[in-house]
Amino acid sequence: MRTGANARWPLLVAFAALLVNLGTLGNGFALDDVALVRDNPAVATLEGVPRLFVQPYGASSGENSGLYRPLTLASFAVNRAVAGAGPRGYHAVNIVLNAAVAALVWFVLRRAGTHYGTALLGGALFAVHPLHAEAVANVAGRAELLAALFVLGAWLAHGSGRRVAAALLFLAAVLSKEGVVLAPVLFWADDRLRGERRPWSSYAGLAGAIAVLLVLRVIALGPHQGAGSAIPLDNPAAAAGVIPRLFTATWVQLKYALLAVWPHPLSCDYSFDVIPVVRSVVDPRLLGGLAFLAAVVFAVMRRNRPVALAAALWLVFFLPASNLLFPTGTIMAERLAYLPSLGVCLLAGHIGASFASRKTIVVAASIVAAASLATLTWQRNSVWKDNLTLATTDVGTYPSSAKLQAGAGIFLAAAGRDAEGEDHMRRALEIYPDYAQIHYNLAVLLVKRGARDEATLHLERASALAPDNPRPRKLLEQLRKN
Repeated sequence: MRTGANARWPLLVAFAALLVNLGTLGNGFALDDVALVRDNPAVATLEGVPRLFVQPYGASSGENSGLYRPLTLASFAVNRAVAGAGPRGYHAVNIVLNAAVAALVWFVLRRAGTHYGTALLGGALFAVHPLHAEAVANVAGRAELLAALFVLGAWLAHGSGRRVAAALLFLAAVLSKEGVVLAPVLFWADDRLRGERRPWSSYAGLAGAIAVLLVLRVIALGPHQGAGSAIPLDNPAAAAGVIPRLFTATWVQLKYALLAVWPHPLSCDYSFDVIPVVRSVVDPRLLGGLAFLAAVVFAVMRRNRPVALAAALWLVFFLPASNLLFPTGTIMAERLAYLPSLGVCLLAGHIGASFASRKTIVVAASIVAAASLATLTWQRNSVWKDNLTLATTDVGTYPSSAKLQAGAGIFLAAAGRDAEGEDHMRRALEIYPDYAQIHYNLAVLLVKRGARDEATLHLERASALAPDNPRPRKLLEQLRKN
């Protein structure tokens, strides 16, 4: 195919990514968007941008998240200065960033594959995949988008021998999200698979970028280099101990892979008790997860470059957030699959390209697959319209989630639907009886409808579970005075 024609394909892939996500322009703020973007004084003005490089990611909430993502926060400040405080400007930037990532995906896959069809099919699947909805439709997902944009740019720059550009882009990537810190391992693997034995000095700039990151993290986070102790509600596997964490994390890797292949159902939450902790060595979930990871490791060691790179992409970009190396703040989240899913897209593109002799069948199947995924993405993006829509939709998918039940209860009550809200809050407490916030929120609803005695019991429980929170204690004192 002519070079001029080839140049159109990355633009086509980017256009597909742009088109399928246009519906998010009408969305509001949801979940972490509220604290990180809408109500975060640190990103309210450009004057505060320098301070973002010497403070933790969630400093405004007063929590020790162990995260350091100053470039992501800086992008929010610039976004607000240029487009205003409303959600539309933030969503517009996310859409454009995702389209730019999709274009780079085409170039990366073209380099990784042996046929232009690998890049075209793999890039198209990446552009429209519904598993990416959380990263794009949720403004806070920008950390994934920026990290992907910069790390793919660094990969391409490294491949073309531009060491300084590669180092600077990689530094920007890890300052957007630390989860891409293992990317140099991927670059090295790519070099070896291509038969390029570069001197170690070729990787010095990448090592320097990691050193800069570590120094800045120490300045910003001080001794708190990791997240606080695992919260059973958010990551029950980590809270259960090392062995259950490893067992469950192995199973979760297979769950991610299954969603990458068949993205249904999707959810904004997988916390307690959506994924029951795996505790037994004979649990079929553990055996399935081990078989999957064994297949990935085996694929890495193959001489088939696209297959080996696909497996390496999965491992390198998933390991830091997988709970396999160390406990993290969440048991599973779809946004974490944004970059790792590139491995699946590369593999799909490679398989499709291997049937190039049956071009008509491959093209027809590819169009059907891309159209189906695009439709699911458009539908999923609409669910991220606001917290009420998101919680009430996803709680139907996973009614065993205490956080989804709680969210549905809180947002229904805020919308004036108190009876429905109360019902969901009670379900949340049935699933997770130690849910201090929901004991308080339920008590507020009970006071409102005159059930003061039951409200008192929930306030006493909330005070016992969260003694540092003054709200339950104050409301309890008011009830006793009256």
